[in-house]
Amino acid sequence: EAEVSTSDIGTDEKKIKLGLRLGYGIPMGDAAEDGEFSELLSGMVPIWLDAGYMVTQNVLLGAYFQYGIGFAGDGCPSAADCSGSDVRFGVQGQYHFSPGQSTQPWVGLGVGYEIATLNLEADGFEGSISGKGFEFLNLQGGADFEVADAFVVGPFASFSLGQFSSSTVDDGSTSESEDIEDKAFHQWFTFGAKGTFSL
Repeated sequence: EAEVSTSDIGTDEKKIKLGLRLGYGIPMGDAAEDGEFSELLSGMVPIWLDAGYMVTQNVLLGAYFQYGIGFAGDGCPSAADCSGSDVRFGVQGQYHFSPGQSTQPWVGLGVGYEIATLNLEADGFEGSISGKGFEFLNLQGGADFEVADAFVVGPFASFSLGQFSSSTVDDGSTSESEDIEDKAFHQWFTFGAKGTFSL
C-alpha cells in the first residue's frame, strides 16, 4: 500500500515560490577594455527578489530582480561624495534535488540585463555614469532548510558573467549615451542567505 506524506501533499499543492535574498557581491573583470569594473563599484549589498512556479516537483521556472546598494570604487574623485547601484533582472530556472525534504539542495541558471551606476556629488554638482548590457550567464547554487510550513531558508552563491554594451554620462543638465566600442566581460560573485515562501 502506497504511503502519502504531508510533505508530498504540500509539494504538490504549493507551486508558487517567492524568495528574498540578502548578501554581498564582489566585482571582477573589466567594465570596458583596460577599465576594471571595481573602479566603478568596489562591491554591493544585493536585495534580490525571486518569483517562480514549480512546473514539476524538481524544476522551477521564474524571474529575478535585484537592486544592489553599491560601494564606489577608485573611479570616484577624492573631492566627491559617491554612491552606486547595480540593477539586474531576468529569467531563471532552478533544479531542486530533494523536494519536500527538510534539506533541499538546488542549482540554477539565469540570463538577464544589468544597469550599473556611479553617482557623484561635489560642490553643488550632481552627476552620474552608468553602464548597461546583457547578463549572459548567472550560475547559482545553494541549499534550503525547512524552518516552518511553506518556508525555507539557507545559503546561496551565484556567479554571473555580463558585458556592458553602452554607457550614459549625466552631468545634471544633459544626458548622453553611447555604445562601448572596446567591450569587455565582467563578473559578480555573490553569496548570502535566501528565504523562500511557498504558496
